[in-house]
Formats: sequence, C-alpha cells, structure tokens
Amino acid sequence: MKYIRKLGLVASLVLSVFAHAAIAQSKEITSTEISKMEQSAISMLRAGPYRSIWTSWVFPERGKEHSYKTTMTTEVDVAGNTRSIQEDGTPGSFRRMEVISIEGQHYRKIDEGPWQRLSPPPSGYGQPVESQLLTGSRPRFELTARLSETQDTKEGLVSIYETVSKSTREENGKDVVRISTSRFWFRYDGMLLRKDMEAETVGESRIVRNSTVYEFTNIPRIEAPNINQ
Repeated sequence: MKYIRKLGLVASLVLSVFAHAAIAQSKEITSTEISKMEQSAISMLRAGPYRSIWTSWVFPERGKEHSYKTTMTTEVDVAGNTRSIQEDGTPGSFRRMEVISIEGQHYRKIDEGPWQRLSPPPSGYGQPVESQLLTGSRPRFELTARLSETQDTKEGLVSIYETVSKSTREENGKDVVRISTSRFWFRYDGMLLRKDMEAETVGESRIVRNSTVYEFTNIPRIEAPNINQ
C-alpha cells in the first residue's frame, strides 16, 4: 500500500509539473486554474512533513500600525503528529496557545500555564480573520488573474501569480464592494511556497492582510508533553 501511495504521489507530482510549466510558458491563466494549482499543492504538502506559518494583520487604515495580529504555526511530522502554536496580539496585550495532537491524544498549553489533556480538540482553533468578512447576501464577482513574474531562487524557478477578486453585494439598499488581492509563489515542481492576501471594502478604512509561508525541511519529531497529574 505504501508503494502504491508513493506511485500515486509521484504521478500527481509529474502531472502538476507539466501543467505548471505549460501555464507558465503561455503566461495566460485564470483564477480557476490558479485555485486548482493551489489545491494540488496542498494535497502534495499533506503527503509529507511540513510547516506552515500563517500570519494575519488587521489595520484600522492603510499606513497605520496594525490593531490586531495573529500568527498560527503548524508543524506535521513524518508520523502525522501535529503541533500548532497560535499567538494573538493587540497593543498592550499578548496571548499564546499551543496544541499538540499525537495518535488521537490532544494537549493544550496557554501562555506559561501547565499542559492540559484535551478531548476532543478545541473547536474553531485558528479560524482565519478574513472569514469574518464573508457574511451577507450573495455577492456578484469579477475575477482577474495573471502571471506577475518569474524568479530564479535558491528553491529553483519560482512563478508568482496574482489574482484580484472584486465582489459586490447589496446591503441596506446599497452596493458594498470588497476587493481581495492574492499572490501565490509556486515552485517549479508545483509546490506552493507562499501565499499573501489583502482584503478591503471600498469606502471603509479597515484592511486585512494574511500571509502563509510553507516549509518542507528540518521538521522535528513531535512528542507528547509531560503532564503532572
């Protein structure tokens, strides 16, 4: 079964490489194609150990200091065990929570407090801030996408794609327009190295920015914490 799984992963990787190369050469792409590339990259990511670092900032207005920041670092080792560290901060306030999951057992530590055994794992943990902006009536969408640039990096050839989503929905008899700009860093083999997003509502000063960085090397083995009963 492991051999078959590896063959499937290799086949998926090869197909992704060819598709990625073809799109990069044509320099013509749609937001749907980029979404499929992202889904393929996430599937490959979950097949092995990795680390993702997701950071979100809320700014009261462009050019001002952020009013809220949260960072979620997630590690998955070769055995499929996970460690998630969430750090939330506002001016004058900071909170840290760490959750470890090993073979169905879950542990949590808040700030400098003791480790606690959990069952089941905490719900809603690490929910992205931008999800709060998606409520309301069904919007109308305008989508654009392009290959922004190609860079030769230590990771190899990296293609940077950009998508812009403009949504319009009616609220209290008025059109509310929200613009989201996303950038994706795809390595030559289809792996996603980074994703950035900025969202704003026309006529409002608040801006939300997210950034996710993916790493695939030097992922330590995750062990259960010591709990003094």
